Amino acid sequence: MRILIIILLILASFAIVALISYRKVMERLENASEYAHLKENVKSTAQVKMIAHRGLSAVAPENSLSAFRLATEAGFGYVETDIHKTKDGHWVVMHDPTVDRMTDGEGAIADMTLEQIKALTINRGSGIAQYPDEKVPTLNEYLKVVTEGGAYPVIEVKAKGAFDFKDVVYLLREYGITDKAIILDYDAQHLKTIRALCPELKMQLLCHFIKREVIDTVEQIGNCGVDGMYNFQRNNKLCAEIREKGIPLNMWTIDSEQALEKIITLGAGMATTNSLKPVENQQETAAPRNESKAVL
Repeated sequence: MRILIIILLILASFAIVALISYRKVMERLENASEYAHLKENVKSTAQVKMIAHRGLSAVAPENSLSAFRLATEAGFGYVETDIHKTKDGHWVVMHDPTVDRMTDGEGAIADMTLEQIKALTINRGSGIAQYPDEKVPTLNEYLKVVTEGGAYPVIEVKAKGAFDFKDVVYLLREYGITDKAIILDYDAQHLKTIRALCPELKMQLLCHFIKREVIDTVEQIGNCGVDGMYNFQRNNKLCAEIREKGIPLNMWTIDSEQALEKIITLGAGMATTNSLKPVENQQETAAPRNESKAVL
């Protein structure tokens, strides 16, 4: 019995170490923008729609207004961001659930007011020395910069919990882009809630692995694509099925020409990148420039 207990303790130790290592690898992959370098003249970028991950995050701090502005100037047709909700009900732009990694403050966004978050300064990220006074944007500020630059928003809902999302849909309607914007989420229930409010709004279900359940879920939601993590895609059969069914396929995060060429062979029509600048301007036309007065 003693030997069995020792064996179980050893196995448990290995499992804990493996879990910690996996989380560190995932954190590195999730926040690769901090280590990315801008790559230009990659011809295969012309074959897919390129999405600027957290803005042009290889040049300016991720999810900053400067990163969003630079992405539109670089010719991206889509600019991605992440949103969380403050304690007093405002949507703000930040990847992490806390402000710790990217600002000079500490705390969970869900426990802070908009005024508290606006008092902070972004102090980390690419080119931070050139962008010393960046503040955490609101969703409305992000939409204003992206649409004025002629691009369309790709918004990942990072906030956890139940929301009615009426304020998000309201803002997108104010900007006249409910048929152009894209909402991303790992939480299918969030997407279903938004779908009930806005049938024309495009969505993508995020996943690490493309599985049968993912395809079934996006078909159930309707007007919904798949956004898979490139590093884990090995099932070409399911990717082929997605392509045959006409389901939009986006993959992240694509930071090399080799990765881009691979996802093209898998049938991806969109690629989320930290560093690959489109070889040609991908903006369809100048996006609507209606400015909402809301601070949401």
